[in-house]
Amino acid sequence: MRTLGLDDVTFWYPATANPALENITLDVGPGDIVALVGRGGAGASTLLLVAAGLAPRVTGGRLAGTVSRGARAGIVLPTPWTQLSGMAFTVWDEVAFGPANLGWPGHAITRHVDHALERLEIVPLASRDPATLSGGELQRVIIAGILAMDPDLVLLDEPTAELDPEGARAVWRLVRSLAGEGKAVLLATSDVDALPDVADRIVWLEQGSVRAMGEPSLLAEDALCEAGLGTTVADLWRAAALPAPYPLTVVDAVQRWR
Repeated sequence: MRTLGLDDVTFWYPATANPALENITLDVGPGDIVALVGRGGAGASTLLLVAAGLAPRVTGGRLAGTVSRGARAGIVLPTPWTQLSGMAFTVWDEVAFGPANLGWPGHAITRHVDHALERLEIVPLASRDPATLSGGELQRVIIAGILAMDPDLVLLDEPTAELDPEGARAVWRLVRSLAGEGKAVLLATSDVDALPDVADRIVWLEQGSVRAMGEPSLLAEDALCEAGLGTTVADLWRAAALPAPYPLTVVDAVQRWR
């Protein structure tokens, strides 16, 4: 069973000769956490927009291939202020904006909003004006707004970009929790050091194509380290000219030294 299915998908932005994505095939099922990694312009953000069904409608362009539909998707963009509704004067109302637009009854909206605020640890912000929040606080509000809509597919583009280390760890724990509930998660992040404990699969994108796909151990392979996409421990091991295979995490490195 797949929540998201991309079958040989190619996407062109308007007035561009080369596709932003080319021949992408990817399945994400319930409980899966798939992480996209790549250098700037690799196509991760575009892939998330296509998965959300937004790229052809919002950015224009042409889409070839098949994208499976049916599951409710929610996407978190890397710039949280661009996702504010502009119609809410409190955080509670902002988080409720999505569920309300789904036409849910009031009691269901209240239950989902309160639960989302609790999960993101932002209940004390409920009466605040979203315009007064810090970047990290606003990021949590946007994530809460997505979760309040109870999506089957959660799409995250740099979800920890505005967060301090503690806040980032909380979001990664939340991602694992969502997968444990059976939600499918597709994310793009430059925080590759977090991925060994978060992701089930890694997809390495390069110039809009899948260069490699595999388990998180991929982040300790020589090719990804050379591309600047390896974990910090793997990069340091490689820089010290120590023998391969490179350790993926600090724990791996300690075990190698014993």
